[in-house]
Amino acid sequence: MKNKLSKLLVSMFLMLLFTTAAYSLDRTEPLIIDHNCSILSSIPMNWIDSVQANQRLHYAHTSHGGQLTTGLDRIENADPAYDVARGSKYLPTVEDAFCIFDGQENDTYITPDEYWEEKKGMDYTRDVLNNNPTINASMWSWCCQLTSYSEGQVQAYLDSITVLESEFPNVTFIYITCNAQATGSSGYNRYLRNEQIRQYCIANNKVLFDFGDLDSWWYNPSTEGWEFASYEYESHTVPVEHEQFHGSEAGHTTYESCEQKGRAVWWMMSRLANWQGTTSASEDNLKKPEEFMLNQNYPNPFNPTTTIRYDLPEKSKVVLTVYDLIGSEICTLVNERQSAGLKSIEWDARNASGKTVNSGVYVYQLRVSDSSGKAGAKIQSKKMIFLK
Repeated sequence: MKNKLSKLLVSMFLMLLFTTAAYSLDRTEPLIIDHNCSILSSIPMNWIDSVQANQRLHYAHTSHGGQLTTGLDRIENADPAYDVARGSKYLPTVEDAFCIFDGQENDTYITPDEYWEEKKGMDYTRDVLNNNPTINASMWSWCCQLTSYSEGQVQAYLDSITVLESEFPNVTFIYITCNAQATGSSGYNRYLRNEQIRQYCIANNKVLFDFGDLDSWWYNPSTEGWEFASYEYESHTVPVEHEQFHGSEAGHTTYESCEQKGRAVWWMMSRLANWQGTTSASEDNLKKPEEFMLNQNYPNPFNPTTTIRYDLPEKSKVVLTVYDLIGSEICTLVNERQSAGLKSIEWDARNASGKTVNSGVYVYQLRVSDSSGKAGAKIQSKKMIFLK
């Protein structure tokens, strides 16, 4: 009770102190959220608390935009401190959670004409904001429209958002670029239109969630550096989705890509709460934990899956094994050399033969030795509960 009261008092203080600066139309500089804004551990937890207490987001999107919500969900599943509450066509009121109005009041799959492209769509957006006065940020996500949209159509998007900004001065409207999946002439057109949006946001001190940039950059834990993906089109170097993100696990991409974007959402909302974040810190220092640690699985108890997280301070030989209470091996989840960093893996309650185990208590054990696998191992174990 005391901890909750303390969190509430801190959040109220931050809200009173920063409300004017956070939501003013007169931003003195642009806020660009790109791949440099995807290191979750660099955000102090008091600012995560502030987002959960004070930030209310209206988010409208089609399937590609679902990458952000999938990422947020997976981050929360790995660590419940990053609690998010999403309401389908309504704004949740959940204590200690970042609350999101997902969609519009009439739909959840929101095309351009339902948010900004036509008066009808702008009226849908107005209805959401008028009927939910605690919402203080709103954004709409592209699907693949910018592979074919003209400069004039994108200017119409910019103009419409500007109109909404003038009508709702207490709401921060977040601009966004398009995904970077297309190649060839379509990919080049998308690149030009993304650049149009970026330059507008820079020139006019807007908030930009740079979806396209987040698509084309991947942090390689083996080299401990960022990799940029591109292709050549008529002597132009065009950003493209990194091959690490090629997949269809969610929102036409991989879970890893979704999580990168989810971390960037937390960064963005923390900045809107007036956290003065910086990307100048060393990636190396931010990525490496200080000590070896096996974390409690989440959720626990679980059904059908749970996530096991562990921290590696250096490159190591890793073996992660699940046992029953009498010590019989159920399955091995990891058996490989891994680079330093924060790691996670899911277990679907299946044994080595692929059969679902019985309800009960299980032990997961992490054994870590030096990268050669020859030195003495460090071992940690924890218990988890599977309920059918």
